Amino acid sequence: MEPALRERIVATTVALMAFESTADRPDQLAAVLDYVDDQLTGQAGLHRRRYERNGAPSLMVTLHDTQAPAIILNAHLDVVPARAEQFRASVRQGRIYGRGSQDMKGSAAVYLHLLQACATLASPPDIGVQFVTDEEIGGLDGTRLLLEAGWRCGLFVAGEPTDLQICHAQKGMMRLDVIIPGAPAHGSRPWAGRNPIAGLRDGLVALERRFPTPREAAWQTTVVPTIVTGGNAENRLPERVRLRLDIRHIAADTPAAIIAGVRDAFPGAEVLGAPIAGGLLDTDPAHPMLAPLTAAITGVTGQPTRFVREHYGSDARFYSDAGIPAVCFGPVGDGLHSDDEWVDIDSLMQFFAITRRHVLHTTSEES
Repeated sequence: MEPALRERIVATTVALMAFESTADRPDQLAAVLDYVDDQLTGQAGLHRRRYERNGAPSLMVTLHDTQAPAIILNAHLDVVPARAEQFRASVRQGRIYGRGSQDMKGSAAVYLHLLQACATLASPPDIGVQFVTDEEIGGLDGTRLLLEAGWRCGLFVAGEPTDLQICHAQKGMMRLDVIIPGAPAHGSRPWAGRNPIAGLRDGLVALERRFPTPREAAWQTTVVPTIVTGGNAENRLPERVRLRLDIRHIAADTPAAIIAGVRDAFPGAEVLGAPIAGGLLDTDPAHPMLAPLTAAITGVTGQPTRFVREHYGSDARFYSDAGIPAVCFGPVGDGLHSDDEWVDIDSLMQFFAITRRHVLHTTSEES
């Protein structure tokens, strides 16, 4: 692949990373999307439409005048918080270091240049690209909004970092609050009241029996206590204790069954919360819409395609939940959300080549 394209993709990735596009910086969310839009302005053959809800702007770009392209590619431009210096990219030893390099401004740069390249073709592929700015906080006003606005496709691909493997399944997410009531009394007279901390203790034991914590990575539902609050005096039994649970569930365990299990573990407690919108990602690796992508991966890398499952969620869940085959597929990197986040430049070029081959093959097969 020509060196000039490599330089442009690296330069675009670095430019995107300079925007401090975190959820608490709506000005930067708008600015980074404006940058992408500006790069595409004046490019013949592109159809662009902007959306915004609750301060989260998004951009939908297609090569045909349609709301149902064969393939939708998705990139989020928002990132998790970081120190100021992490927004200044460092390019060294074949990698780009800094916030958003892996997750996922490198993929966004690839998609931007793919649009520019495909728009010049005599028969451009039937694809759309979504650029959204709220994936890190749930995606409700970005990808889900675009789905609600009528954007459909034959296959949805989120460019999340997957080390050039296809992620076909991700766990669903829930947040539950368990409120355990007590009866206040003086700390010197515990028999005169009811200590909700004892109920918390017993409930956590029961919860662990019902949802055992795996000792290593396992494809099972996990229910993890993350926050405990309660009590405001060291010599008084609390009125109540509040427990927050972070739940990641597989398709076999329904939200209703999980909530019932939590209630059984904490009898008499109030259980609040619901599944995080969008369900979970669950696409059959044998789905025929994935065949062109797997062929493109093998054609470029010379290696068989690997299918993987991940414990975290992504915006792909919205399209999967709508009955549309959806996967995540992106470049090689490491340090997701850490101080040492990086993306491999060679893999960005492979990602470009694979995605280009994939979208061109799908279009030629359909025409």
